[in-house]
Formats: sequence, structure tokens, C-alpha cells
Amino acid sequence: MSKTSSIMVIGNSRLKSSSLRISNEVAQLLGLTEGITVSLHSGQLVSRLEIIRSHKSGRFLELNPVVLRSLHIIAPRKYGINSLNNQLRIGPAVGIMAETGNDGNRPFRGQSFFIKELNITGRALGQLCFGFDPRSINYRNKTVTGYIFINGSWRRRIFPVPDVVYPREAGYSSSSLQIRRKLEELGCKFINPPLLGKWQTHQILSKNLSLSQYIPDTRKANNFQQVNRMLRQYGSVYIKPITGSQGRDIIRVVKAQSSNIYRYQYKVNKQAYAGTAYSLNSLHQSLGSIMRKRNYIVQRQIDLLKIYGNIADVRVLVQKDNSGEWSVTGKAFRIGKRGSITSNISGGGKGLKLETGLSGYFADPRMQASILDEVDYLALEAAKALEMHTSSIGELGIDIGIDAKGKLWFIEANLKPARKIFLLIGEKSTRRMSIRKPLLYASYLAGFSPER
Repeated sequence: MSKTSSIMVIGNSRLKSSSLRISNEVAQLLGLTEGITVSLHSGQLVSRLEIIRSHKSGRFLELNPVVLRSLHIIAPRKYGINSLNNQLRIGPAVGIMAETGNDGNRPFRGQSFFIKELNITGRALGQLCFGFDPRSINYRNKTVTGYIFINGSWRRRIFPVPDVVYPREAGYSSSSLQIRRKLEELGCKFINPPLLGKWQTHQILSKNLSLSQYIPDTRKANNFQQVNRMLRQYGSVYIKPITGSQGRDIIRVVKAQSSNIYRYQYKVNKQAYAGTAYSLNSLHQSLGSIMRKRNYIVQRQIDLLKIYGNIADVRVLVQKDNSGEWSVTGKAFRIGKRGSITSNISGGGKGLKLETGLSGYFADPRMQASILDEVDYLALEAAKALEMHTSSIGELGIDIGIDAKGKLWFIEANLKPARKIFLLIGEKSTRRMSIRKPLLYASYLAGFSPER
């Protein structure tokens, strides 16, 4: 069984580069005896060192600066340490993978503030936490060139290929999948899988006996005849790219009841577009420029609650922590911008506490409480079902619709959920927890049990 503690790592130039000096207190906690040779791991880098026990009080580990540099360990600093079968792991090393830009003050562009928060929180947890661009990996040396936020500014330096990667890079491609496979071959674990498409999600959840009641009728949009069949049945539908996110390239189409008149809406680069087509062929031509040759689904439109006259749904953030178990971190209404067909915050939407929104629609407190409980149930069970049929998942943003009768509908699941909504509704503590949990889960994945 592995043992975990926290220690202060210190450089000592008088110590041999083949030795590791550790305090008696830590040696006893980790079950280490003097004279044995251990493997000291920093991410995917390793050094073989002989244990020397120190009689000084405290919890510390001393290394020659040459060893510190070879393992790219920043010292002096407090870290977690894990011991199993004469293998010691520092940290763990957690890398947030995201694209970088040219601004040294905002190296990760729009994600710089988020990754700064992860850096600061990870350091407080004893992790070697840093951000890096997937293009900066040196596979031969098992290192990455990344950034750490320290003493009020970003510093660029070399780090070990991490124990755990928190993937926050944009989009999905064959090259990004190849990078992930190479990192996995080096020993990295990932907090989330690379892709969870809308059609795959629908297939998994619609076959689940306890969840199928929440799934709106959804088909693969192989052709516009399929779209037309759904329109004849329901009158209005949403056409969504299978791999899209942030409400991008989503189309709403409404068909006149007694004629072939189609009204459509969509948004490109935050600019809203609307039009009318007088035949199915004309509709196809009108939407061809946005749909291109990508794969889409077509889904019946649910008449969801409107707040302030605008479309609204519920975002639930479900995450794992160092227990490895799912829990609800936070939830809130997302309210779309005036005239918008989606509720996305990135598209100008606003947030509202879920309890506040429900109380404006349902007078009975018992019904409000029942809906709140059912929202949690649906989000957690959906996360468990998706993980069971895909691969290990650490966090999901689950979007849920509520109709005028109080019935819940599953809308979609997001692998890279934003946290801004919690700031919009004044829940700073929820946002802080949303930052902390994936890092705790990273420690779990790396085999670091709760500290002794």
C-alpha cells in the first residue's frame, strides 16, 4: 500500500548527487530505511538515489542542486511525496495542456486567469503544477517547456512530462489525439478523455433504462429529409454539430404548420443570422455554408422555461476529487441573450441561482426541492453512465432543461466546462472548489492518497 506525506524539498550542495537525505520523521512515515536505494520520480523523470537519514527535526528532503535540475524540481518548496516499493514520487506533477499565444502577461490567452488559479491552488496542495502548450513537448528528454505563475508573474521554464495532464486545449483533431497517445505511452494519465460527441452521448443515455425518460428525440442528420421528418413531427428542431461546443454553429429551424415555409436562426462569430426558406431544397442551400460537410444531429425542440423572456437551461458541474467519486460542485440557470437560441455564457448569456429561478415558476416549495434533487440525480447518473461506456472522466458540465410542468430534459454533456457562471451568481466559494477538485482528482490518479 502506498504512503503519502508532505515535505519541504531543499537543495544542499554538500550532499552527493547520488544521495537523498530525508528527516527521521518522514522516513518513519514512509517506511524508509537508511542505505537503501530508491527511485525518485518527478513526473516521468527519475533518479536512483541512496537514502541518508537526518536527525534534524521536521519533515524535509534534501537533494544536490544537480539532481534538482535534472528532475526539474523547484526548491525550496513544499511538496507531496508518495512512497511505494522503494519508489518515491514528488508532487504529483500536474500539467494543464492548452495553447499559448504571444502575450507574456497572458500566455494562455483567454484561459490565462483560469490556469493561474490552477497554478496557485496546485502549489498549495503540494503539487508541481504548470501550464504547457502541446507543441512544447520533448518526448526524448521527457520534458515540456511551460509556464508557472509565481511571485505575481508568469515564468517560462522546463518541467518534467507530468504524472497527470488536465486537457484544456481547443478543439479535437488527429494530431491532438496523437499527442495524447504519445504522452500516455510515457506514463501520463488524463483527467478527461479527448472527445464525447453528442451522438455518442445520445446513444449511451437513451439505452439507459433509468435515464431514457430524460432524453429528447434525437436523430442523426444524414440528410435534410431526416430534418424534414422531424420538423413535420415536432414543428421546431435544433440542428447541432456532433463535436461542437459553446453553442457554436447550432441552428434552430421552425416549419410552418400547413406549408413548406421554414424559418431558421443561427450564430457565427457572435453574429446572429435569421432567414426564411420556401422549400426544403432552399433550406438546404441556405444552411450549407454553416453546416459544410460536418456531421450533425437533429433534435426536437423542448419548450423550456423562459426567464426574463429569454431561453434558459441549467448548467450542473459534476466533478471527482481525491476520493475518485462523483459529486455535484455547483449548479445555476444560464439565461440566453435577448433573441438568442442558446443560453451559453460565452455568447452573452447571464447566470441566476437555480433556487431563485425555480421559485419564480413553481410556488410549491416541495416541488422546488424535488426538482433540485432530480437535477442532481440526473447529472450524476448521466456522468456515471457516460464514463461506464467511454473511459475515465474527471469532470463534466451537464446541461439540463426544465419545461413548464417541471419535467427535466438532458441537453448535453461538456468535457471542458467553464466556471464563469459561478462568479456571475456570486458563488465565489463554488468557483474555488471547482478549481480545487480536478487537482485533487489528479493526485488520486497519480496514486497520492490523502495526506498522513
